[in-house]
Amino acid sequence: MDTGGLRELYDTRVRGVVPERPPVGAVVCQDGPLVRTHYGTHGTVDHPPLTGPPPPGLVRRQAAAFAERREGARWKVHGHDPAGLAGELEAAGFRPGPERSVLVAAFDGLVPPQGPPPDVRSLGAWEADPAWWPRLRELAGGSGPHPGPLDELETDGAWCFGLGDAAVVLQDGRPAAGGWARVVPGTDVVAVGGLTSAPAAAGLVRSWQGLGAMYRSEGARHCCAEAAGETRTALLAAGFAEVATVRTFTLAPEGGPAATVRPVLGFGGAREDAVWNRLRGEFGFRTKVVEMPGFAPPAPSATWPLGDPVEEHTRPVERTVRRALRAATAPGDRLYWMDWQHPCYDFDPHRTGRPGQPPWPGRAFPNGDFYLYLDPELRFGTFGHPWEPSLTVFGAPLLAAAGPELTRLLGDPLRRRD
Repeated sequence: MDTGGLRELYDTRVRGVVPERPPVGAVVCQDGPLVRTHYGTHGTVDHPPLTGPPPPGLVRRQAAAFAERREGARWKVHGHDPAGLAGELEAAGFRPGPERSVLVAAFDGLVPPQGPPPDVRSLGAWEADPAWWPRLRELAGGSGPHPGPLDELETDGAWCFGLGDAAVVLQDGRPAAGGWARVVPGTDVVAVGGLTSAPAAAGLVRSWQGLGAMYRSEGARHCCAEAAGETRTALLAAGFAEVATVRTFTLAPEGGPAATVRPVLGFGGAREDAVWNRLRGEFGFRTKVVEMPGFAPPAPSATWPLGDPVEEHTRPVERTVRRALRAATAPGDRLYWMDWQHPCYDFDPHRTGRPGQPPWPGRAFPNGDFYLYLDPELRFGTFGHPWEPSLTVFGAPLLAAAGPELTRLLGDPLRRRD
């Protein structure tokens, strides 16, 4: 086993990778060799192996950036990082956690299991039992600490796109152990977020070889994990190699975090279905071309004609709708952006779309699909029809904020309900 080659793989493909796209609801910043990610609720610092001590002030600058946003932070320090890094982190207010081993393996080099394979079930599969999720959360809460918290995988929704998975091992039909993992963006490496049981660790890891197959036909080729104690022993026996040690340093914000929910969250499944069903039942939402306009919002509402979805037409409309949605909501309120048969989002309009904030989700101007911005209680919102094409605004506060400017931009409404 080429331990040096596996460490190089870990250092170059896992540590300090700048994602092509930030995680949902997050902002990624680079400061020299550091990659700082702000999630709105907490943050992380990553970096490739440093060739020497960090420049003066670099560590404290990261601490100040998190303090400004009132976010807690996590910073992983590896055994082959410069000796002074840990001391600088402690001087800046970070506190060290327990040491773990960094373990890496090639999937095709794992030792075949002895005896019958465990009954591993993916929670991202269509046939997954909804009761397994609460049980996995219970198992996760009773073990750890884990290098990648389960609630972050849930928030990111990585399993929805074949880039991550949470799984359980069933015994007598009931989850007895579990784990979760995700593909490191742009690589063929699966990073394990957590394993709740040492005996089940290897079986869970083997089940994740197919992750990323929709983007890379052969799926993932390597796996990395952080482990200690019996879980470390089990993974070493399964064919993993120890390539480093790691310790997570944490920084707690003064007065607690400014927010406990990310600015933007993806959502789907039963929750998304419930919104579409309400739109069908209460608003006459229909997707067939022959059933135009396919949307019957309550009064007051107005529907404007739209031109071609080119930038000079769409940009002023988008600015107008965003201003109106902020005017119709208070800080801390949430909105939905719904995209028919595509990912949907739950977001805070006051914490998105401005400098230093994550991008504003979606758009009002339809471009081949039905686009809707909605108050969660459906009291107001917008409906973009791609085939009429038109933009409907309903609800008194939103119509008052957006109506005059949309009439100036788009002309008189096609329809009104007062």
